[in-house]
Amino acid sequence: MRRLKVRRGISEVIASIILTAVVLTVGGAIWSFAQSATLAATNDYINGTFTTMKDITERFIVEHVSKNTDGTQLYVWVYNYGTVDIVSDVYANATHYNPTTHSYTYTCKLTMGTTPIVSGSYPQVTIDFQSNSLQSGDKIGIKVYTRRQNIAYYTYYVP
Repeated sequence: MRRLKVRRGISEVIASIILTAVVLTVGGAIWSFAQSATLAATNDYINGTFTTMKDITERFIVEHVSKNTDGTQLYVWVYNYGTVDIVSDVYANATHYNPTTHSYTYTCKLTMGTTPIVSGSYPQVTIDFQSNSLQSGDKIGIKVYTRRQNIAYYTYYVP
């Protein structure tokens, strides 16, 4: 009889050890999963914050607009006064009013920016209007659109 009681005590100790090992293993797996998920969420948050910071610090304006003597080219200077370099597209939409026919003529031109506009610089962008030369009194809407989706507008009236 005594022998059976001793064995019963050992089986309870072995069962406790096995249960403790299972709990520690499951707990370690859950902790590892939670740590990797938290690390991934933290990295996404940090990358999103840096991207938003660049969007906010991107600052630019249309500094000056002029045309050549025959009205076939429009010159647009974009000044980047922000702290990050930008890549932009420049759209120019010319509106001409014909008083004889009482109608408007629209000509839209697009210039794609292929090089970044460095912070602190103001390069000249040339837009060709060769088929429709700009005339005195034309209204030109200019839109500078960056790859980070910031926009600057400017209205130019041809003298």
